[in-house]
Amino acid sequence: MVTVNTVVTSKEAIMKTCRDMVSERGLSSLDMRSVAKACHVALGSLYNYFPSKDALVTATIESVWQDIFHMEQCCEQKPFPEYVRWIFDSVRQGTREYPHFFTAHSISVASSAKEQARKTMEQYFSHMKAGMAQSLRADPAVRRDAFSASFSESDLIDFVLSNLLTLLARQEDDCEVLLEVIRRVLYPA
Repeated sequence: MVTVNTVVTSKEAIMKTCRDMVSERGLSSLDMRSVAKACHVALGSLYNYFPSKDALVTATIESVWQDIFHMEQCCEQKPFPEYVRWIFDSVRQGTREYPHFFTAHSISVASSAKEQARKTMEQYFSHMKAGMAQSLRADPAVRRDAFSASFSESDLIDFVLSNLLTLLARQEDDCEVLLEVIRRVLYPA
């Protein structure tokens, strides 16, 4: 018989356990009973924090994204290509810490949680885009005539993010070709 500690644990401790489970066995390994068991708490205690498995999975997805992006580091002022490299390196490291997270995150979330999981993912993509826009605008070396009505800063950022995600999905080790394209478009020859 397994004894269960009925002492309530913190939400942070639960999220740490969930991140560990996702790292070791994937997002599909999360269910209320296995998380409660891993946290050594009663199932009812877990429900005090998360009313459903969907809520638990969604919170875990957000927690993994937060762990991947140590946001205090992104606030450092960097030239645009270096900021793009930082994003690539952060997500690539995250994919090593959380194998198959992006695939699992994209396709195996419980159907009723898919919308919230998609919103969480879009929130982080929006954050990446906002950081890129800030870095781009603050980079004094960028040619100000690099953009036009048919090629805006937003177009470049969408292009960069799309290519970053493609490189990461292909498990590439670097983003040097993308960075070279950025340099050729943005900086004087």
